[in-house]
Amino acid sequence: MKKKFVLLLILCFMFFPFSVLAKAGDGAGDDYKSLNLVEALKEEEIDQDFSDYSENENQATIYLFRGKGCGYCRSFLTYLNGIVDDYGKYFKVVSYEVWNDSDNSALMKKVASFLGEEVTGVPYIVIGDKTFSGYSSAYDEDIESAIMDLYNSEDKYDVFEEMNKDDKKSEGTSSGVVVVWNFIFLCISTGAIMAFVNYKDNKLKEEITEIIKSKETNEKKDKEITNKKNRK
Repeated sequence: MKKKFVLLLILCFMFFPFSVLAKAGDGAGDDYKSLNLVEALKEEEIDQDFSDYSENENQATIYLFRGKGCGYCRSFLTYLNGIVDDYGKYFKVVSYEVWNDSDNSALMKKVASFLGEEVTGVPYIVIGDKTFSGYSSAYDEDIESAIMDLYNSEDKYDVFEEMNKDDKKSEGTSSGVVVVWNFIFLCISTGAIMAFVNYKDNKLKEEITEIIKSKETNEKKDKEITNKKNRK
């Protein structure tokens, strides 16, 4: 019976509903196709010569959601190209093309939703916790201020890092729920298995008892028949 119990317990674990939660990367946008400033300028065929331009971790990140061939997006990239000499050491660009990439388009909407906004078009520009929908030269001063504010901030706000933290909190909550339900399932399954094994064990004992009784009855009858023959 112990062997049967162990076998049933193994089967229980085989069908135990373990849930595997996808592990988020260190950056919520890491799995999406993106271009840096130089690559985006080349894709839009904007002439540039960044012999002194380089990117590093200390720079403010400009997240740009754009459409390839979009006039306003091209104007914004042209503007960035024009301020590299003065501001190039303060910022870097991560550009997501959304017109031809459905994943990037979904990402743009997710970012906007996280920031409490509804994006209606491109370019959609995110610098720290500041956003710009569309582009015109009237934004230039505010964009430059946003770049410098983020660059000089001791605790640089990054929307993807914040989204990733939020996802991990949700993941932790979901994991806790899964653990509780798995524990409940294990308790119920173990109880059911033990009840089943106990039932089968009692059933077997009853069958053995019936066999013994039947054997004793038959032996008694045989003995009586033998005694009768001996009396004759």
